[in-house]
Amino acid sequence: MNLEQIKQGILAKFDRCRLVFWQDEEIEFQEQLPVIETEFESSGVELIKLDEYSHFEVKQRVELKEPNTQFLLYSNKSLNEPTRDWLYDIRLYAEHFYADSSSMILNELGMRMEFRQDISRYKKFFGNQQRYSKLKKLLPEGADKQALELAMVAVVAKVESVSFTTILHQLISLFVESPNKCDEAITELEKFELTNIFWRHAVEEFGYIALGNWVSDEDTEQPVANVKDLITKLLVTDCYHGLQASGVSTSKTDFATSLSAHVLPLSIDSESFDKLPKSIRELIGNAAAKRAAVVSFVSSWRESRTLSASYNDIAQEVADELEIKHKLAEFKNPSNFINVETFIEVEQQLIKLIATDLQAYSANEISDWVSTKLYGHWCSVDKNYQYLFASLRAAKEFYDLRDKYFDGFYFDSAKALYKAYESELYKFDHAYRIFFENFINLRKNNGGDLLQSLGLVDDIENLYVNWYLNDLAIAWGKLVDSESLLDNWKIVGVHNQQHFYQQEVRGLLRNTQAKRIFVIISDALRYEVAHDIYQRISDEGRLKPELKSQLGVVPSYTQLGMGSLLPHQKLTAHLGSKVEYKADGISVHGHDNRQKVLAKHNGVAFKADEVFKWTRQVAKEQIGESEVVYIYHDMIDAIGDKQSTENQTFEAAQDTVVELIELIKRIFNRLNGSRVLLTADHGFLFKMTDLTDSDKTAHKSKPKGAIEDKKRYVIGSNLPSDDFYWTGKIANTAGIDPTLGDDAEFIVPRGSNRFNFVGGAKFIHGGIMPQEICVPVLQVRELDIKAQTKLAKQKVGAVPLQNPIKIVSNIDRISFLQTDPVGDKFKARKLELWIEDPFGKQVSSKEEHIFDSVSEKLDERKRNIQIKLEGSGFERTVSYKLIMEDTESKTKTTHSVIIDLAFEDDFF
Repeated sequence: MNLEQIKQGILAKFDRCRLVFWQDEEIEFQEQLPVIETEFESSGVELIKLDEYSHFEVKQRVELKEPNTQFLLYSNKSLNEPTRDWLYDIRLYAEHFYADSSSMILNELGMRMEFRQDISRYKKFFGNQQRYSKLKKLLPEGADKQALELAMVAVVAKVESVSFTTILHQLISLFVESPNKCDEAITELEKFELTNIFWRHAVEEFGYIALGNWVSDEDTEQPVANVKDLITKLLVTDCYHGLQASGVSTSKTDFATSLSAHVLPLSIDSESFDKLPKSIRELIGNAAAKRAAVVSFVSSWRESRTLSASYNDIAQEVADELEIKHKLAEFKNPSNFINVETFIEVEQQLIKLIATDLQAYSANEISDWVSTKLYGHWCSVDKNYQYLFASLRAAKEFYDLRDKYFDGFYFDSAKALYKAYESELYKFDHAYRIFFENFINLRKNNGGDLLQSLGLVDDIENLYVNWYLNDLAIAWGKLVDSESLLDNWKIVGVHNQQHFYQQEVRGLLRNTQAKRIFVIISDALRYEVAHDIYQRISDEGRLKPELKSQLGVVPSYTQLGMGSLLPHQKLTAHLGSKVEYKADGISVHGHDNRQKVLAKHNGVAFKADEVFKWTRQVAKEQIGESEVVYIYHDMIDAIGDKQSTENQTFEAAQDTVVELIELIKRIFNRLNGSRVLLTADHGFLFKMTDLTDSDKTAHKSKPKGAIEDKKRYVIGSNLPSDDFYWTGKIANTAGIDPTLGDDAEFIVPRGSNRFNFVGGAKFIHGGIMPQEICVPVLQVRELDIKAQTKLAKQKVGAVPLQNPIKIVSNIDRISFLQTDPVGDKFKARKLELWIEDPFGKQVSSKEEHIFDSVSEKLDERKRNIQIKLEGSGFERTVSYKLIMEDTESKTKTTHSVIIDLAFEDDFF
């Protein structure tokens, strides 16, 4: 340090006080003192060499004789004890200047001089200007010794935050990349004597100690530990407490015994604890708080977008080393694993337990477990787990439906069975589709072996095909025969498909203020698939959907179904080399012809692919002043009705749901639509397994009089009759006018049989099964803000069961009640929860939970959510708050919390 720097430093002190003490204990500047004295004469500063005068004399001069003079009080001797220092009272209000390197560093860092010895201890660290510069950037204002040391560790570890957890994340990332790189980082800390600082923070933050890992001498207590051991203990502790939160008595399990050495800080018995250095025992403090900190750290590590990859890698390594998969096998109840996310092996064991005995658990239990896990870490990492959990939930739904109708499908009329299908029986088809949709996705990713090995796949397929479809076909067939339904194809209270335009389209134009109706016709959109669309739109709240059905025409195939949906007074059939249908004399076959039919009724027709490409201006030009806009969509039928792609039917159904919702929104958002009608030409039947001869209703050759001979129907005239199939007239089942055309007849096989397997055989339609002829009609309208509030689904309520909430341990559970079941009136709510002190400071981890129970029973809608306190010093007389924030709307509700950690330390 040059003399000019010294001069400027001293003058800066005089800006704050007229008296400045200079302790030059190293006698570094005694020789330069005369020069310094001369430099200050012009500034009016008097130099007093304290070691040459009586301190009483100095005190008298600076306070009584010259009370306005600026004095620089220099000494190169150590300070006396306050009780023997005549100048002690002056020192308390005066300024102090130090010119040694440690003092100058403290001056630059804005730290108190009491830390000079600490700076001296780390001279090697401060010997590099680059390290020093980075330290100045990182060090917080008003830092103490602990903050200084941690900041130095952060600099050496090459992180940008003075945070132990950030430093630890850096070392973990290095370890995952290469254990050698992590060792090199630790070696670098050792070079600057900072290793003990890192491990001391590990003790203070997490209670990390391992027996025999501490050695003591007069000056330091240095851990002999490694990052891998710390990581292992963090993960096992998180797993251990997840099991405890799920109600497992871990002290009575082999798991706890075999892994006890890895649980923080439970691995230290009281005798070993007493042998630890006193300073380390003090750092450990509240064991429960330390374990809460561990769980919170592991959770944030696991959920971090940037760090989760390192978590996944090292969790797998630790699980393999400790044989976690084998140890978890001792737990036999799925509920044991609901609050555990540490290892992917937990998900595997949970899935195995549920799949092994689905019937042992209630639908509400499985739904809650699956909902929790679907929003968990491993389902976001590996979609196979999403598919597995979704498959199990669908399988459970199917089994519960089976149990409800175990004795068969007994209804006193065709109308009763049809209405039952519309309200509930369709769920069989839905559960079957969702199960196999997810199973197919699993097979694509080389998964699904578990479901197959446990026989679940074969069982669902067998029940669906050989029980549900078979028994439903028998029950429906009997009612069709007993009521001669094919002679008068009507069901009271249900509109026929051929009346769609008059009843639905014209009805809306006539009875509402809508000036234009958009009609989407999706080929083979089955009723249960449309129900998915209804559910999703309903949950969003901005649009109001209403779903019903219409009785589809027979045979239930594209040309007849599409023709029946067009506006017409008379629909006719014409038999030649092929069957042709006409609406008021205009062919209904092909897009151009349908356009002609619609043009007579101020309507236009487009394909969905076109509409998706429209800009607002193009849409305006294309639609013009038309009252009716038909949009034709074809995905399910296009894929399912081809042998090469029929196995993708369920994937096509799911894609159709997504695409049609997007199309509906586009109509409202970009085409100024106010009413949308979504319907189909027919439904479909599909089964996963290959067909056998028993699925075939054979005719030796093309029946006499047949014009079209397809898998599921025959159309012609003067067709033969047989007990193995039904024969009827299209005039009766589709409103065909035989006087203006031909009196066309049809044959359809009974049940779900086919006439032939040409062109694919798993995907069929054309017959009269409910899946084929219960055709959806989904009306969608936009709600204004007021109506959205009044009619749209509200999110379920969620309230704590205790008021005020009482927290009695650092990791505790809060009981909640979901006030309403998810259903027609209410939709699920996702909340983020945490606790704040009276000043708004967060004092707990943040927890996310979705309230989505569909149960009508209050007891089945109760939930326990784990909360982890962070920090210490909680007072039971202070009013804390539980914050419940809706993750979508960001609205918050608060509830009073009392934190009473009567037994904060539940181990020592």
